[in-house]
Amino acid sequence: MSSLFETLKAGSGALWQSAQSHPFVDGLADGSLDRGKFIHYLKQDYVYLIGYARAWAIAAAKAPDLPMLTAAAALVHDTLGMEMELHRSYSASFGIGREELDREQAGPICRAYVDFCIATTATEDFAGLLCAMVPCGVGYSEIGTKLATGLRTGQEHPYRQWIETYASAEFRQYATWMTSSLDELSDSIGPGRIPRLQSAFDLGCRYEWMFWEMGWTRGEWPL
Repeated sequence: MSSLFETLKAGSGALWQSAQSHPFVDGLADGSLDRGKFIHYLKQDYVYLIGYARAWAIAAAKAPDLPMLTAAAALVHDTLGMEMELHRSYSASFGIGREELDREQAGPICRAYVDFCIATTATEDFAGLLCAMVPCGVGYSEIGTKLATGLRTGQEHPYRQWIETYASAEFRQYATWMTSSLDELSDSIGPGRIPRLQSAFDLGCRYEWMFWEMGWTRGEWPL
C-alpha cells in the first residue's frame, strides 16, 4: 500500500512546495534574512508553539495505542523544552528577555493557525490531527535538513542554530514518527474519508506558507 503521507503530499499540488520555498526560507538559507523580520517571526512562533503543544497534549488522550500516546507526550515535552528554549536563546542574543516573550500576543495569522490546531484536535481523531500537523512537523524537518547542507564548517551564519535545530536527528525522529504513524493508521481509514484528510493537510500547508509570509511582512493586527 502506498504511503498515506506521500499521497497527501502529492495531492496538495503546489501547496507543499510553496511553504518549502518561501522567500523567508531562502533568506534563512543564505543568512540574508532581515534581523527584524526574524525576530518578529521568532516571537510569534514562540506563541504558536504554546498552542501547538496544547493541541498535542489534548490529542495524546486520543492516541490509539500506548506507543503513540508515549510519543505524543514526548513531543509535547520536547516542544515546551528543546524547541521553545531555542527561541529563548535566540531572543536573548537579540536583547529580548523571557518576560518580553511571555507578553507577546498572537497576531492574526498566529491566532488563526493556533485555533486551527486546537479545533482539529477537538473535532478529529488522531489520524485527522496528524494530517493537519504534518505540514508543520515534517515541513520544518525537511527545510532544516535542506538548509543544513549549505552550511560550511566554521562559517559565520546568523541563523545557524535555528537551521541545526530543525536538521537535528531528534527533530527528524519526530518527523519520521508523524509520517510512519499516519501510514500505520491508514489501514483503518476508508477511501471516502481521504478528501476530508486532504483538506486538513492542505490547510496545514497553507498556514505554513502564511506563517512565513507573516514573518516576511511583519504582519500584525491592523487595529
